[in-house]
Amino acid sequence: MKRRRKRLFVILSLLLVLSAGVLVFININLRPVLVGLSASRVQAAAARAMNDAILEVLRAEEGDGYGSLVNVYETNGKVYLLQANSTRLNTLSADCANEAQSRIAALGEQGISVPLGTLSGIPLLSGIGPRITLYFTPAGAVNASFESEFRSAGINQTLHRVILRLTASVRVILPGESHTLTVEAEAPVAENIIVGDVPDAYTNVANEEDLLNLIPGD
Repeated sequence: MKRRRKRLFVILSLLLVLSAGVLVFININLRPVLVGLSASRVQAAAARAMNDAILEVLRAEEGDGYGSLVNVYETNGKVYLLQANSTRLNTLSADCANEAQSRIAALGEQGISVPLGTLSGIPLLSGIGPRITLYFTPAGAVNASFESEFRSAGINQTLHRVILRLTASVRVILPGESHTLTVEAEAPVAENIIVGDVPDAYTNVANEEDLLNLIPGD
């Protein structure tokens, strides 16, 4: 009887040591993969939410697109000046940033469900296993900025696009730890074909921080 108990104790001890070893192995080798794949999934979900926010605001905004954001001045059929409408640009950027903030917060509270096998990083286990929910929260306010892009659109024609870029910090919550990620999303909010030479002058009646760089690079 004592020998049987002793044997059972040895077996249980070995199982315990083996289980601990497996957990240590998983923590050392698979946890970085788990963290990386979790971050990737959250970044993709947050970026989609930010893009959806931009599209939603653009659908709701009234205006004539490019003409409401950029004033084009020309003489004798030649464009000589582009002037940003800083009031409209600031309103648009604030609306998009606020909408993106709300969508990220709502999605993060709901969480995104991913099969455990997918997060293991092992191709054969992708889509297999119990689903775990990844939660995340905004880590600060969403920032918005504008950029200009000039592209050739044919002979003596230039396509000018105004691009809105949103940048957000998102904190991913994992068991025992959390990680902060930077997520970016961008979308063109207006575009126009400029016939003739692109003007090398740009002005804005607001302060320099509101300037939208409409001067094409070399």
